[in-house]
Amino acid sequence: MSPRRRKDRAVPLVQRLDALDRAVEVLEDVAPSGEVDSAREIIERIDRRRALSAEHTVIGLFGATGSGKSSLVNALVGTEVSKAAVRRPTTARPVAAVLGEVGSDELLDWLGVPDRHHLDGTGTALELAGKAPASGRRRHAADQEVPPGLVLLDLPDLDSVQTDNRAVAERMTGLVDVIVWVTDPQKYADAVLHREFVQRFASHDAVTVFVLNQIDRVRPDEREAVVASLQGIARADGLTSAPVLAASATTGEGLEELRTHLLDIARTRDAAASRQRADVADAARRLRTAADPEGLDERVDDSTVDTLVADLAVAARVEPVATAVGASYRYRAGGRVGWPPLRWLRRFRADPLRRLGIGQERDAEGLERTSLPEPDAGTRARASGGVRAFADSASAGGTDPWRSAVRRAARSHEETLPDALDQAVAEADLRGRATSWWWPVFDVLQWLALLTWVVGLGWLAINAALVFFGVPPLPLPMLEGLWIPIPLPTALIVLGVAAGILLGIAGAALAAMTGAWHRRRARRVLLTRVRDVADDLVVDPVQEQLDRAAAAASDLALAAGESR
Repeated sequence: MSPRRRKDRAVPLVQRLDALDRAVEVLEDVAPSGEVDSAREIIERIDRRRALSAEHTVIGLFGATGSGKSSLVNALVGTEVSKAAVRRPTTARPVAAVLGEVGSDELLDWLGVPDRHHLDGTGTALELAGKAPASGRRRHAADQEVPPGLVLLDLPDLDSVQTDNRAVAERMTGLVDVIVWVTDPQKYADAVLHREFVQRFASHDAVTVFVLNQIDRVRPDEREAVVASLQGIARADGLTSAPVLAASATTGEGLEELRTHLLDIARTRDAAASRQRADVADAARRLRTAADPEGLDERVDDSTVDTLVADLAVAARVEPVATAVGASYRYRAGGRVGWPPLRWLRRFRADPLRRLGIGQERDAEGLERTSLPEPDAGTRARASGGVRAFADSASAGGTDPWRSAVRRAARSHEETLPDALDQAVAEADLRGRATSWWWPVFDVLQWLALLTWVVGLGWLAINAALVFFGVPPLPLPMLEGLWIPIPLPTALIVLGVAAGILLGIAGAALAAMTGAWHRRRARRVLLTRVRDVADDLVVDPVQEQLDRAAAAASDLALAAGESR
């Protein structure tokens, strides 16, 4: 799974959100919990923001101590917004200057900003600028420009020694629609600001603005170089197009340009959606970094399954059982086609298949069991090693979190696997009582052969008894035409014994060949049943993980706005 991707900004936000939500569900047990929780928070935050005013753009001014955020906000608004509220704002609490009162209260409640200053009808510079035509447009007499909905936030210092203040500022970085990084000529290269904050939002290029405040403190001939330096740092942070503006809350330099830029952003009413797209893409990127589902094969390789089945077949004692099936056939055949005088010797040997208890025992739940001996340590190790090797092979190329997930899936039924293999053997149709059509034929011939030599032996015995008692013996016909003449009773004995032996040898040979066929068939049947167990308890859980990985990869790409 290594498709090439291209950015597709046309993917609707709702589809990206749904894709991220599905990916989070899949990655819950794979990715680190912190990244999963963070992605969930982003989804919940976006859902909540989308339910609030879409007419307002929330712009937050963030900066370190001494950057002049509050002065800059007051200068942009055109009045000291701190005087209008019941509670005086401090650096510990965010302060809001609001254009467009309708619908703003619920939004500010969600933001957690109690200090609100509504500018509608106040005639402040920000309100008057909001009523002016957008930059690049000519104002016509009939053009009634609707002031944009805007919430301008003055926020606590990012580097405040008060942990609560910093926590408020950090929380707001995730809530505002537009991030304005305010810095000053002395601290614009501050490593803490860029490393801990700016770089975290490198993917939010479209909704980020840099403001170099207090530009009046820089000599005119050096200002361009300082602004270019800040711009270079911003590009190094990963922000390739975020504007860098210079301003001075004291002299008013650059305020009009900054004010117009922020109002133009608000007029588009796309900042919230752009921020949300960036948040979703960033969450997808972080999840991909934490648990990249790429690299895994989409399907389990058949040869890998064959190797697993071979290992589990050893644990299930397939070969000994198959051998017992063949031996059982020969054992039972010997009772029908063997030389009758020696058949009684079978009593000293048990049927090999019955000795293993195949199909003979049932447990308390009515499930068939075998009497196979418990697998030794080597056999258990091969089965366990086979499962591990299968998981490792199936997850080859994946990242560590996914390889671990595949291993867990492969071993998810490890405790029930031995019992399932035992049942698979016990319930297999091994034809353990199968017979052949030629058994009764050989049986009849054997008994005829036995009768033949018994008749001959009895004939001779009767004659011997008659001679002993002085009675004339029975006549003994002679078989002429042979090398030497042979009495008929003797011929019957030789013929009967020879025929019985030959029939026994032929029957044993046929039984061996047919038993070998039954052994091979039993091996096929048992391997099929072992494969079914392997599929149910090992392969299918692993394949499910691979399917989940493929779905997660697709969803993460979609959430990031990438076409696969």
